[in-house]
Amino acid sequence: MTSRFIPRQRLARESIEEILMATAPGERLPSEDQLAKQLGMSRPTIRSALSALEQEGLVIRKHGVGTFATRPPRTMNASLQVLNSVADIVRDNGYEPSVINIHIQSLELPDHVKEALSLSQNTSGYRVTRTVLADGEPAVFLIDYLPAQIGSTTVDLSGFSDKMMPALAQLGIVIAYATTRISIKRSSDEAAQALGIEPQEAVLYLQQVAYTKAQIPAIFSVGYHREGFISYTITRHTEFKERSEP
Repeated sequence: MTSRFIPRQRLARESIEEILMATAPGERLPSEDQLAKQLGMSRPTIRSALSALEQEGLVIRKHGVGTFATRPPRTMNASLQVLNSVADIVRDNGYEPSVINIHIQSLELPDHVKEALSLSQNTSGYRVTRTVLADGEPAVFLIDYLPAQIGSTTVDLSGFSDKMMPALAQLGIVIAYATTRISIKRSSDEAAQALGIEPQEAVLYLQQVAYTKAQIPAIFSVGYHREGFISYTITRHTEFKERSEP
C-alpha cells in the first residue's frame, strides 16, 4: 500500500488553521519560532503557510509586532456598471447597512478637487465624511467633495442623512453617471481610524467624479474599502475586427 505524501506547507497550514479556530479575532498567534517548535517544522515552512493564510484574509501580519487572527472574510460583490450607493450594495448582498460618524464641513475646496470638477479658484463647498457599516462592521469610509452651487442650484445639505445622490435629487440635481478609478492604496490615518485598521494598511481605493444629466461635474468622491468586504466586477468585451478579404 502506497502512503499518500502531504506537503509540509499544507500540514503547516492545516495545523495553524486548527490554532485559528481556537483563537478569537484580534488575538495574536504564537511567533514563527514558537509555531515552528510547536509543530516540529522549519521556520520557512511556517512563514510560507502564514503568507498563504494572509492572502486569504485569515490572518493579519504586522511587521515587528506579530500575526493576528482576523474575522472570516465576508466579500460582497457589486457591478461597476451600476451607480449605487455603498449602503445599497451592502443591502443587496444580504447585510444590514448603517451609516455612522457623518460630518459635514464647509470649506474652500482643495485644488485637486477644483481641478477634477472643473471649478474656478476660490470655490467654496462641502466635505462630507461618513463610515458605512455591514452588520455593524466598518466596511467603507467615504469622503465626498461638492461645490456650494451646482449649475444654477445652491446646494443645501441641511437635510442630508446618509446618501448623497438622493439628497441632491431632492434639490433637483440628478446624477446621471460617474467615472471611477480603482487602485490599491495605503489607508490614510483618518480612514484607518474610521475602519478600525492600522494606518498605512492596504485598502481598495475608489476615486470618482459624478456628473449631472447636463454633464456638469458635481461630486468628487473617494472611498476606502476595507479588505475582504466589497469586490467589484465589470463586464469586458473583445474588440475583434474581421480582416476584410482581398
